[in-house]
Amino acid sequence: MQEQVIREIYWNIPQPIGSVFLYGIMLIATIVMTWGILQDVLRWRRGQADLRINQVPQRIREFLVQIFGQKKVLRDRQPGMMHALIFFGFLTLFLGTNIIAVEEDFTLPMMGEEAGKLLAGNFYLAYEFIMDTLGLVFVAGVSWAIWRRYRTKEPRLDNRRTDAWVLGLLLFLGVGGFLIEGLRIANQVIEIHNANGELISAVIYEQAWVRFAYIGYVLAVIFYTMGLGEGSALGLWLHQFFWFTHAGATAAFWATLPFSKFKHIAYTPINIFFQDKSPHGALDPIPNLEAEIEKDEPRLGIASLGDMTWKQRLDFDACMRCGRCQANCPAHAAGTELSPKYIITKLHDLMRQEPIHFKDGSVKPISALVADEAAEGGNGAIDVERAPLYGNIFSENELWSCTTCYACVHECPAMIEHVDDIVGARRHLTMIASEVPQGVKRVLEGIERAGNPWRLPAGERTAWAADLDVPIMAEKEEAEILYWVGCAPSYDERSKRVARAFVQLLQKAGVDFAILGDEETCNGDPARRMGEELLYQAQVEQNIETMKQYKFKKVVTTCPHCFNTIKNEYPQFSGAAELTYEVMHHSELLVQLVAEGKLKPSRPINERVVYHDACYIGRYNDIYDAPRELLRTIPGITLVEAPERNRERAMCCGGGGGNVWLEGWGKEQVNYIRLEQLTKGQPQTLAMSCPFCMVMFEDAAKNTGRDESLKRRDLAELLLEAV
Repeated sequence: MQEQVIREIYWNIPQPIGSVFLYGIMLIATIVMTWGILQDVLRWRRGQADLRINQVPQRIREFLVQIFGQKKVLRDRQPGMMHALIFFGFLTLFLGTNIIAVEEDFTLPMMGEEAGKLLAGNFYLAYEFIMDTLGLVFVAGVSWAIWRRYRTKEPRLDNRRTDAWVLGLLLFLGVGGFLIEGLRIANQVIEIHNANGELISAVIYEQAWVRFAYIGYVLAVIFYTMGLGEGSALGLWLHQFFWFTHAGATAAFWATLPFSKFKHIAYTPINIFFQDKSPHGALDPIPNLEAEIEKDEPRLGIASLGDMTWKQRLDFDACMRCGRCQANCPAHAAGTELSPKYIITKLHDLMRQEPIHFKDGSVKPISALVADEAAEGGNGAIDVERAPLYGNIFSENELWSCTTCYACVHECPAMIEHVDDIVGARRHLTMIASEVPQGVKRVLEGIERAGNPWRLPAGERTAWAADLDVPIMAEKEEAEILYWVGCAPSYDERSKRVARAFVQLLQKAGVDFAILGDEETCNGDPARRMGEELLYQAQVEQNIETMKQYKFKKVVTTCPHCFNTIKNEYPQFSGAAELTYEVMHHSELLVQLVAEGKLKPSRPINERVVYHDACYIGRYNDIYDAPRELLRTIPGITLVEAPERNRERAMCCGGGGGNVWLEGWGKEQVNYIRLEQLTKGQPQTLAMSCPFCMVMFEDAAKNTGRDESLKRRDLAELLLEAV
C-alpha cells in the first residue's frame, strides 16, 4: 500500500485565532523593525558623502562569496565553524518557515502530486529531514556560541546584557521548534491515503515515514511514553503553548533586529557590498584640500562624529564585536590602550547615544564624556555630532600606538575599515589641533625641512653609494629601471648595507638602472600615516615633477612603504597621470632576474632561515610568494615558517604608522613579541624585505639576547652572498 503524506499547517491551533495572532504580531514586529531601520539610516545619512557604487559586478561577486561562502568568517577556524553552523541553520529555518507561509496562503502546483499542496509526498519527507538536520545544526551552533562566550570566556569577547538576550532567544527558537514538532508528532492524527484514495487514520509517530523528521520523532517517542501523546489534554495544551510562545519569540526577534546585536544580520551584508574597492594600501585623500584649508573653520580629518562618512557610520552598526581585529592587533598584544574593536564600538555607542563601553571594562554615560561645546543651546541636551572625540572617546596612546598594519581590516568579516578611522583622527590632531606627540613633530619637521624623517642633511642622501659607481638619472636621463632608494636605505646605517647589496646585484645582472640621487626626497608615506596630509601631498607633487623629467619603465624599491605609496597612492593625484611605470618590490625583481639566469646563486648558505612578511608588501599588496621563491633558489637554505603568524596573518614588526621613530606605547614592545614568534622554529637567520622591519628587529635582537645567535639579513644581502 502506497502512502501519501500531507502536512496540516495549523494543526491543533484554533482558527482564526492562530492566524490572526501570528500575522498580527508579525505586522506589529515589522512596523517596529522598519521604524528602527529607518532611524539607523537617518543616522548614517548625517555622515559625509562617500561614493561607493562603482565596480558593481565585483561587489556582487564579493558579496556572494563572503556571505554564502563565509570566506572571511571561516578564516578563523573554530569560531568560523560556529558562525557557519548558526548562519546556514538559521538560513534554512528561515526559508523553511516561509515555505509553510506559502503553503498556507498561496495555491501552488505540487509538481505532479496533489494540486494545491506543497508540503506533501516526497517533497514533504525531504523537507522534514532537511529542517530537522539544519535545525540541529543551528542549535549546536548557538549552544557553542553560548559556551564560548559565557563558559570559556575568550579574552577578545566582551559581554553586554543584550548578548544574553540574543543568544537565549535564538536557542529558544531552535529548541522550541523541535518541542512543537515532537508534541505534534506524538499527538497528531493526520490523513494518510492509500493508492486507491481510501483514508487511513493513524498516530503519526507509528508511521515509517515520520522517521524523516528524526529529531521530532525521538522527542515524540519520549512525549508518548510520558503520557503526552495520542491526543492527551496536557500534550495538546503544551503544543499550543509552545506554538504561541514560539510565534511571539519570532516576532520579538524580528522587531528587535535593529536594536540589538541582531542588526548585524542585515547590516553586515550591506557593509560588505559597500566595502572599499580601492587598493588596500591606499588611504583616501582629503578632497579639495587646498580649498578646505582656506576656510575660516577648515574640516580636516575626524574631530567628531559629524566628520565621518555614511560608510564609516554603517561600519559601526555592522560590527558584531567578534574581537578578531583585537586578537590580531599588535598594539593590543603589546598592552597599549588600543583595541580596534573598541575604536568601532565606542563610536557605535556614541552614534546611538548609548552608554559608552571602554576597553578596561568601564561603562560611562555620554554626558560624563563630552565637552561643554557639545551641549545644544545650554539646555543640557548632547549634540553627539559635535562632541570632540580626542580626549573624550580616544586617548593619545590609543591613536598613536596603531602601526597601520591592516591586520584588523584583513581579519574583519564585516569589512570594517578601522585604519581609516584612526588616520582620520590623526589628521585632525596634526593639521588642525596641533596635538601630537613630540616624536611625531620631529618626524614631520624632518620631512618638511630636510626631506627625510631622520632630520639629516639632504646632501648626505647618496653617501651610502660611495665607491659603487651608481648611475644618476640626471646624468643618464633615461633608464630601464629607476631605483627609488628611500630614506631608510639612504640614512639608516644598517639599511645602507641593503641598498649597497641591491645595487651590486643589479650591476652583476647587467640591469640598466639609475637613482635620483640628491633629487630624491621622502615619498611622504610617514607624513600621510601620521595624519599630515598637506605635507604628504607636497612631497607627492615634488616627486612627481622630478620623475616627469626622466624616462624609465619601472620603479623598484627596497622599502615596502615606498613601494606601496608610489604604486597605490601616487595615482590618486592628477600629476601622476602623465607617468606610466610599473612599480616593483626588490624581491619581485630579484626572483625574476634569477629565473632569467641573470643572477645565479651557487654558493651554499647552510642555514635555517625564517622569513618575516612585511605588512606593506604582504597584507597591503599580497606579495608573499616572491620572497620565499627567492630564498628557495639559494642552495643550502632551509626555509621555516613562523608558526601560525605568517603570510597574511603575520604580526607587524611594530614600526608602521610612524612608530619606527616613536617610543613604545605598551607594557611590552611589539618587535620583541614578533621576534619571539619568529624564533620558535630555532632559525639561524631572520630574512626581511623592509628597512623598518630591519630597524625594529635589530633593536629587538640586541635587547633580548639574540644579537649573536640570530643573524638579521635582507633578501638582497642573502642573494648577494650566494652569487
